[in-house]
Amino acid sequence: MTTTNTVPYGKPDAGKPHVRFDEGEVASAKPRRGSLLYNGVRKLACGLLCFAAFAAASVVRADNVWTYYAAGADGNPTDAACVVHGEWIIKTSASGTNPANGVLSLDLIVSAPADGILDLRDVVLVGTNGKTVLDNVPVTSMRFPVNDSKGWDSANIVEVYANNLASYDEPFGRSGTANTRLMHLASTTMTAITGRYCNLTNLVLNMPNATAWSSTTFHNCSLTNDIAEIVHPWLRTIGGGMGALGAGVTGTLVLTNLYDCGGNGVFPAGVSAGHFVFNGTDFQGQPFRGATGLRDFELVAPVCTNFNLGYNSSNVTNIVLDAPLVISTHNKTQLPLVSAAKSSVWFKNAALGIDVVRAMVSGVTAVASNKNQDKYCTIYCSKRMGWKKLASPLEGAYEPALAPDGCFGVLADASGNRRAWMVHRDSPHDKHPGFVCILR
Repeated sequence: MTTTNTVPYGKPDAGKPHVRFDEGEVASAKPRRGSLLYNGVRKLACGLLCFAAFAAASVVRADNVWTYYAAGADGNPTDAACVVHGEWIIKTSASGTNPANGVLSLDLIVSAPADGILDLRDVVLVGTNGKTVLDNVPVTSMRFPVNDSKGWDSANIVEVYANNLASYDEPFGRSGTANTRLMHLASTTMTAITGRYCNLTNLVLNMPNATAWSSTTFHNCSLTNDIAEIVHPWLRTIGGGMGALGAGVTGTLVLTNLYDCGGNGVFPAGVSAGHFVFNGTDFQGQPFRGATGLRDFELVAPVCTNFNLGYNSSNVTNIVLDAPLVISTHNKTQLPLVSAAKSSVWFKNAALGIDVVRAMVSGVTAVASNKNQDKYCTIYCSKRMGWKKLASPLEGAYEPALAPDGCFGVLADASGNRRAWMVHRDSPHDKHPGFVCILR
């Protein structure tokens, strides 16, 4: 991946509808089973490097100088304090603005240029604030207005670029501006991703200290991003709204430090793979609601003792589950399901209850033991972890001949119909028998 120690400026990539801060390799839409952990770690490392480079950018721009006018100052084009850059004229709020210290709270937009590009990256201020002369004061903290009473919803804003954000709420109102399509927002101080995003086709969020995805709302967006540009791997808690990013958001959703997944719908419809490291004890919520595109999912939950999930996803074809302390589930029907022939589930943990496992593969076509077994899915598990007791012996004319290598039986439903091969695969949690060496 290539990173630089400065952020590109000027009119960003005119004519290109998709702009990235980094041009590194992104996760494949169809990752190979078993490679999700590697891809997740690689993506996390790339993300950390990208954000570190962004945070290290310290070159003050010469072309993004804004003039600050105090209320009543000579040359002020408005009746209040404001900042001016070219055709942009934006009033500032008396509360929360301290230009001498680089703190700027934006308010009503008075004038905007025809191109509608609002570039607020690395703003420096000149002008006067009373008797204080502002001589290229860098803005280190910037706030947008918190609601739509300041005219941002009707202003001609096509693209927005900002760093040093202190907060983001609903500057464009409940429905947004009809023109805004692209937003690149960055902050090193925001600890939660919040706000309302409307009518966008491209969104990039660079907020390395944000550990919570709060009740974020996406309205009428048709985003075309890789999800890694929007969702940070180190999020700890997820509220609502992430699943509403839209079918145009693709890639692999990687969350490596998750503690609370209580929100409705974590996977946008276009995301095909997920890798979660869940560090809490109770994995609950509705993360799979609306996950129609999800095909590969890996969950590592080292201290989790219970699953209590609402809404399953019946489209997943490959699941890897590593939750060594889970032996049952509160809601057995709402685990991620596999429904296609030749799909697979790899349990790295100890055996779950047979009803739970049957529920996970209940969408696979049931086949009688004397029929061709090409519709079976495969359950990979370790015989050393108690899974042998769930297996029915191979029967009929087809099963012994067609069983894959390592198969020690099949999973049958309560009626005796067969749904899955049970194939041994070593688990990292296996307790291998030891031996004693006696020297005489």
